[in-house]
Parts: sequence; structure tokens; C-alpha cells
Amino acid sequence: MKKILLILIALVWIINLSILIISLTNLYTVPVLKENRFIIGIIFITTTGFLKQIYNSVIKENK
Repeated sequence: MKKILLILIALVWIINLSILIISLTNLYTVPVLKENRFIIGIIFITTTGFLKQIYNSVIKENK
């Protein structure tokens, strides 16, 4: 259970990071990503914070 949750957290963060990189570097000309860069950055920061809290609680439960 612990490994599955940690892998899921990593996948969500990697997908979130790739969306952030795509929106900031203009790799694709998708207007939604280009127009909402600030919102995507804020979402990345908040998602990272929530995932860190989940990660810390999973690690503390299994010690």
C-alpha cells in the first residue's frame, strides 16, 4: 500500500511538473496553457504542498 501511494504521488507530481514546463516554455501552442501560466504555476505550488503533506503522513505512519 505504501509503495503504491508513493508511486501515485510521484506520478501526479511529474505530470503536474510537465504541464508547468510546457506552459512556461511554449512547447505547444495550446492557447489554454499560454493564457493561464500564472494559474498553472499557482496550482503547481499548491499541489506540491498537498503532496508533501500526504507524503509526510505516509512516511510517519510506517515508522
